[in-house]
Amino acid sequence: MSMFRLKPVFKDYLWGGERLKELFGKRTDVSPLAESWELAAHPDGDCTVADGPLAGAPLSEYLRRFPGALGSRVPEGDGLPVLIKLIDAREPLSVQVHPCDEYAARVEGGRGKTEMWCVLDRTPGAFLYCGFQRATELDEVRARIADGTLDQVLHRVYVEPGDVVFIPAGTVHAIGAGIVLAEIQQSSNTTYRMFDYGRRGPDGKQRPLHVERALDVATLGPADIEPPGREGPRTLPGGTIERLTSCPFFTVDLLALDGVASLALEDASFLSVLCLEGGATLLRGDGRMEVAKGDSLFIPAGEGELIMDGAGSLLLTGAGHDPRDPEVERTGSF
Repeated sequence: MSMFRLKPVFKDYLWGGERLKELFGKRTDVSPLAESWELAAHPDGDCTVADGPLAGAPLSEYLRRFPGALGSRVPEGDGLPVLIKLIDAREPLSVQVHPCDEYAARVEGGRGKTEMWCVLDRTPGAFLYCGFQRATELDEVRARIADGTLDQVLHRVYVEPGDVVFIPAGTVHAIGAGIVLAEIQQSSNTTYRMFDYGRRGPDGKQRPLHVERALDVATLGPADIEPPGREGPRTLPGGTIERLTSCPFFTVDLLALDGVASLALEDASFLSVLCLEGGATLLRGDGRMEVAKGDSLFIPAGEGELIMDGAGSLLLTGAGHDPRDPEVERTGSF
């Protein structure tokens, strides 16, 4: 298949709202709708192939049959390295941290989790927590977790639509109330909660914290949240393209489409297309696909040309690479 749509996985975490239904047309009875997993082949959430001869199959099954679809930059046997979500935080998420690859492999038997946020909407005054205001001693962090004042020493980042924030593994962070964003992350669901406002789950019990493991991996100081490899917008036929990040875990571009744009695809990586605004017609070989706001597409690795015709905002994600490698520039080339 030259490309196909994906059906998302919906998550009803207690802090979620209903704005993903309003903003992106997500049709589901799941409520609250906290997350919509748009690209996922993970044990905790596996998207469904929506088109073609494998329609109805899990994405993981497609990738088992066609492992070359991920591209040469993904080591054989690693599986899909990226997970992409839309998130609606009606209430603040827990203050949390994710482990690096080494710790996650040793302790959890899986991947670590570095992630990036693209802010799509927010209520006035909404903010994120990213790192600490200052270097903080371990004993102080323990004490503040115990007495419920951890948030008082975290760094607040007030956000606007269009902001991009990079969260390396080990960064203490939380999404604040009133924020809708796209999250691009390593394919991992390992989260260590440090502080959760005393909230109780559906069973009436306080949600568990993971303090010791969190403190094993947390960086107890200010965070560098500028995405590595970010580049300013470039004008091209049919719109503008902006490199949001290029890192070992994923590459992300934002295409503001206004006409007809062409992308040279490669054997090196798959391409995920998530339509954030507007719509477009996508052509690859003899394949044709219409995409609208909220649609997610998977395009297997392989040389060729992807033509995009329309007006809208498309988030383009591919496999990561070492930014020091001069021979690997982009998921594809405009």
